[in-house]
Amino acid sequence: MPRISLGNLTFHYQQTGDGPDVVLLHGFTSNLAMWMFSPLLPALSTKFRVTSYDLRGHGMTDAPPSGYTSAEMARDFAQLHDALNLKPAYLVGHSFGGVVGMHAALLFPDQVAGVILSDSYFPGLSAVEPNMEQTAVWQGLRDAFEKAGEELGATVDFRRLFEIVARCSADQMKIVQDTLGPESSRWFSQMPQLARTNAAEEAFATAGLDAAALVRVQQPVVALYDEYSPFQATFRFLVEHLPNAQGDIVPEARHLALLENPEGFVQRVRYHLRRLADIKDVAMAAEAPMSESKITDG
Repeated sequence: MPRISLGNLTFHYQQTGDGPDVVLLHGFTSNLAMWMFSPLLPALSTKFRVTSYDLRGHGMTDAPPSGYTSAEMARDFAQLHDALNLKPAYLVGHSFGGVVGMHAALLFPDQVAGVILSDSYFPGLSAVEPNMEQTAVWQGLRDAFEKAGEELGATVDFRRLFEIVARCSADQMKIVQDTLGPESSRWFSQMPQLARTNAAEEAFATAGLDAAALVRVQQPVVALYDEYSPFQATFRFLVEHLPNAQGDIVPEARHLALLENPEGFVQRVRYHLRRLADIKDVAMAAEAPMSESKITDG
């Protein structure tokens, strides 16, 4: 269980493999276990040195009261990068992890060789994606908690969600988990811990990463979004406006492609990392994804 002190916080991390550096950034309310218990690590570690870590407030990393904006978490990444003596790294970020990755690319360009975004929502693009409360993800949460006797409300409110999870009984949480299924329900374990912090508000702050800042990112970016992503407008904005962006689609996934279509997700991430790192071999040619041209409604 490797741990490392960065400033006044201690971070939990894991590292495996050898080659160009790849850093995996999990989503909000998740932890590095999402990578550890997936086929992604063994698939990448044959060609890359892969580092994953728990973001502040998540998993076995310290949970300070504040410091949860994407800018502050990008600084955490930069400190980790220096402490582990990494070379310019390719960042793979799921959801909020992708926001952190893009902020790191902007603020610390010498440490970031490229970014692969997995279905990320950007607070700084809220004008592009104004109806988050109408997404299937949030509606599913609202319906599940209603069955358990709790009301999330009409608007997206993670503070309220965290507080509800923290007070729910085991029987109530079983109803929620049975309703949502194993892929969606495993993120709840982090929420009581995060309820004691400012993460619910700070993680959804623009923190300087607005549309004008995003289009200044010069590194190659792969917008890897799910076929039934709730963030279709964000996908189109990134592909159309970033100077060095390419879009790709993971079929049969809604927001958690690593769990909903692990084979398709791993194939695409591995292909794009080899392409970005200029690793040419037979496996890369065989794995070139044949993606749909657009995200599908539903």
